[in-house]
Amino acid sequence: MKKALSIVLIALVAITAVFAQAASETQAESGSGELILYTTVSQAHYDIAIAKFNELYPNIKVYYTYGGAGDCKARIQAEASNPQADAMFGGLQYADLAAYGDYFETYVSVNDYKMQEGYHNTSGKLSFHDIQIPCLVVNDALEAELGIKVTGWNSLLNPALYGKVVMANPTSSSSAWNNLQCLLTDFGGWESEEAWNYIAKLMQNGLVVVSSSSVPGKSTLAGEYVVGLSYEPAIVKLLDAGTTGGHMVFWEEGTTSIGFASAIIKGAKNLENAKLFMDFLQSDEGQQSYLDAAARPATTTKLEGGSPTMVDLSTINVKVADTEALANNNAAIKEKWNEYWAKYGKN
Repeated sequence: MKKALSIVLIALVAITAVFAQAASETQAESGSGELILYTTVSQAHYDIAIAKFNELYPNIKVYYTYGGAGDCKARIQAEASNPQADAMFGGLQYADLAAYGDYFETYVSVNDYKMQEGYHNTSGKLSFHDIQIPCLVVNDALEAELGIKVTGWNSLLNPALYGKVVMANPTSSSSAWNNLQCLLTDFGGWESEEAWNYIAKLMQNGLVVVSSSSVPGKSTLAGEYVVGLSYEPAIVKLLDAGTTGGHMVFWEEGTTSIGFASAIIKGAKNLENAKLFMDFLQSDEGQQSYLDAAARPATTTKLEGGSPTMVDLSTINVKVADTEALANNNAAIKEKWNEYWAKYGKN
């Protein structure tokens, strides 16, 4: 009798262990626990993306801290010995690898194959998810009042625009870095004397540099400036929301398209959840969140929707930037910008 009871107990323990293991595996597959993000994306985009993520993984509680790209990267660097977040959501570019690559985990999303050519995770660190195009935003009334027509870089040197052109700081803002990348590409590359001569002239014409990437678009449409150096998603969102008084201009000299990415922070305490998030960002559901937030997804999958304000790429003079050269010389470019600003800058 005792022997039979022992056999039954052993069997029950074995069955319990099997069910416990199965439950654990199911929980791992479905995701549970926490995910802590540092993010640069807008509140509207964040809400859309996390809502879709939680539809797939309802048991993962997501927390976030918002900041500019420079602020997020600096924080990750400062916390390297004891990471306080699991991933950086948005704001990363190929150019960041040289200075910050060591602070991110190696992970390639299971959906990376779906991304367009040129936007695959070839470094093992950056999961690209959207393509941004820098642009100018021009105030309609002020442009008409001055009797000018803004079409590109050369337009910005018009003396009538002294102190009336604004951009974010390219040494700390990822979107402003894209503006600078575009400028350098249009004028022959980062070592081009013509490019830096133009930058000096632009600064001497009273260029205003601000800390926040949201200021150029909002302030220009509000009538504080005639021209703002910005990026397409930000202006599309403002125009779609009913903001009036301005329009986008893509440089006649050429506009570069830039891939933006997210990455897992090295030493992430919720590593598996961070991996699920990278997979999500490149999934069809994650890519739809970009389209729903008026951004250009990097996927090859055909998605429905998007903003009617977004222009057809075939109507823009798109140029290919030498992203590798710009990335490898990121620090030198920013240092030179600061030197020029100290010499020629207005504010």
